[in-house]
Amino acid sequence: MRGLRIRLLGDRVLQDVAWKIAEQLGWSDTFDAEYVALTQLQADALITLDKQLTDAVKDLVTVAPVEALS
Repeated sequence: MRGLRIRLLGDRVLQDVAWKIAEQLGWSDTFDAEYVALTQLQADALITLDKQLTDAVKDLVTVAPVEALS
């Protein structure tokens, strides 16, 4: 297990970051913010078909098109 190059995140860290994002964006819950928080914490790109979400978070995380998956 130690040889795998993975990073495990605790729920508390993810929740804390998600709440900060939700507050920053004026969201009343963390449903979408948790995806954004996970993307930030993993230093990854967010891929979504949700244009409204893409527009809201484009300054917080890298957003990639669905075609990037292939």
